[in-house]
Amino acid sequence: MSASSDVVARRGIALLTFAFILSQFYRSCLAVMAPELQHDFGLSPAGFGALSSCFFLAFAVAQIPVGIAFDRFGVGRPTALLLGVGAASAIGFVLAPSGTVAMLAQMGLGLACAPVFMGLLHYASEQLSEKQYMRVVSRSNAMGMIGALCATAPLGWASQWMGWRPAMALSAVCMVGACYGVWRFVRDEGHAEARHVPMGAMLAGSAKLLALRPLWTLIPLCVAMAAGTAFRNAWSGPYLANVYGLNAGTRGVALTLLSLAGFATAFLLPVLVRGSSLKATIGGWACLAMSGGILLAIWPDTGVAAAVALMALLSTIGMLHPLVMAQGRALIPAPLRGRGLGLLNTFVFLGSALTSWGFGLIANAGHLGGWTVPGTYAAIFLSAVVLVALSLVPYIFSPTGLPPKAHR
Repeated sequence: MSASSDVVARRGIALLTFAFILSQFYRSCLAVMAPELQHDFGLSPAGFGALSSCFFLAFAVAQIPVGIAFDRFGVGRPTALLLGVGAASAIGFVLAPSGTVAMLAQMGLGLACAPVFMGLLHYASEQLSEKQYMRVVSRSNAMGMIGALCATAPLGWASQWMGWRPAMALSAVCMVGACYGVWRFVRDEGHAEARHVPMGAMLAGSAKLLALRPLWTLIPLCVAMAAGTAFRNAWSGPYLANVYGLNAGTRGVALTLLSLAGFATAFLLPVLVRGSSLKATIGGWACLAMSGGILLAIWPDTGVAAAVALMALLSTIGMLHPLVMAQGRALIPAPLRGRGLGLLNTFVFLGSALTSWGFGLIANAGHLGGWTVPGTYAAIFLSAVVLVALSLVPYIFSPTGLPPKAHR
């Protein structure tokens, strides 16, 4: 790579990383504001579950079309277009007069954030060597946690002092800046082969990826990673408010610890991979994270310090995302890589939408059925544990790469 090409690649990766930081913020921001949003929009627990799932549902639905666009046009143009939708939606969420409008804005934000992490992976894989790729992507993934951190104590304090709408207005300004930066500086092209394939054939090729049996050993884990992330991103705030009575500022401090745990895990996981293997690290860490959910299911009201520590452990399962994508990348032929990563990401965020919605249904059932508040959250934690445990069964049989003939 020439010096000028290296500068272009680094600038593109930096801008996509900034967009990813915003994506992480929007994935996580509802948790700290949950009681206030439920009050202002008149939402039941099921209604808040629907609100929090809108982002992830739109995110999931967009993944395969975004993957096709990346293969055909490159990362820059499709990402800038959807970030423009996100800028309008971020403003719409700040001004939302009702829960319905807020849900539509969340869907727009989900569409905007849908291409960002996959675009970062795809752009980096095209611009960097294999050795550079894992290092840079792991670092960008860790930096994304800055967004999650901003969605905790800073957002909680700001919401408590001046209200959640002014606090969210700054993030809307940042979304506008990210849209401009990606549109202006991320310039790349898709695969020449993909550009000349009819759209119908590309859709058919995406559907054929479902016939790759090795991917089905990863897909259940893609869904199950949401067991920790969906709880952190949406239900950790209500849990701390309902079980322990914490206000927005204190909830923000507690959720900061969850994000710091994710930040540390993002740096630790590549070290573990070098010391053992990709598959062993993914499987072992998933079991470790699941143990946090088991203990919370048994003792949902053991004390706020222990609860935060165990929630932090459970939520770190989401940090396996880039490792699972790296394993999946090795299972997908190069011309289909954008669509293949899009398919896996579809299941990741479909899992987030379904679990967030499902947790809301459990919370609503507990409310209507007269369950104790700790008992309701124990049922939610138990459902998360079952989901992870079931996903690990097919993962045991997952390969780490395609046979040589499959790459031809």
